[in-house]
Amino acid sequence: MADPAEPWHRAETAICDAQAVLDSGDDAVVQGHLDAFGDAVHNLALTAKGGHRAELQATARGFNRARRSAIRADHQAVTALREAAKELAYAPHDPGGLAIALIFAALHVARTAAKWPEQCGHEQQAAAAEEALRHLHSGYQQAAQPILADLARRAPRATTAGRFEQDLRAVFPDHADRVRADPAWPALTTTLARAETAGHNPRHLLAEVTSRRELDSAERPAEVLNWRITVQPKRRAEAARTRSTRITAPVTPAPQPTSTSTSTSTSTSTSTSTSAGERSTERGRRR
Repeated sequence: MADPAEPWHRAETAICDAQAVLDSGDDAVVQGHLDAFGDAVHNLALTAKGGHRAELQATARGFNRARRSAIRADHQAVTALREAAKELAYAPHDPGGLAIALIFAALHVARTAAKWPEQCGHEQQAAAAEEALRHLHSGYQQAAQPILADLARRAPRATTAGRFEQDLRAVFPDHADRVRADPAWPALTTTLARAETAGHNPRHLLAEVTSRRELDSAERPAEVLNWRITVQPKRRAEAARTRSTRITAPVTPAPQPTSTSTSTSTSTSTSTSTSAGERSTERGRRR
């Protein structure tokens, strides 16, 4: 049975990958990613429940205006994001926190996307992108704050939180104080505790999510880590399923060639026996 979280996971990965393209891609590739990103936000709004749905719909309308351009989009370079956007339209509505993580990832991409029309001198598109960004930020706040507050209320005891802080300082000592001072730190400790209960090593998780993307530019580093860790165990599980499928896939045996010599020998033997029988019958008739 397919994991219902997989469409959300693939969309989050594709949106995060789009960040690098928007930072460094050429005009045609960037335009293609803007088009696909607009589709992803539109379908994300369709799957949303709650008060943030209206904000996501307003975001989608804003990016629909912002992506209008005379630049010809390179759609071939954006297949992963476009396919992930399509899958979101049929994704389940309760992916266990992945929807918020996806909105959070989209928020960071939207900040970069909002700068691109301005750099191209497209004033109307730039204004539409800025408006869309404000709606997306508002939608994220509405969706995320109740979740973060609930996680904070369930924070583990001080000894466990202290152990996670040691892991934090071991993995990235330069950012540990900033993460620890973030109001989302209690929520992060709950997420780490849940991951540990599920069998994951908190220190390894912190190292993995930090290696994916830098943390220097994050205004709320604990919040960033919380959503990355929400996604990471599911990413590892999907990778494990992929490896398992490759290992256990049945191998079709290659067809064995038919032995020509055996067939020829059998045919020759049969022909010889038949000829001998015919000669014996003929001699019997003459007698």
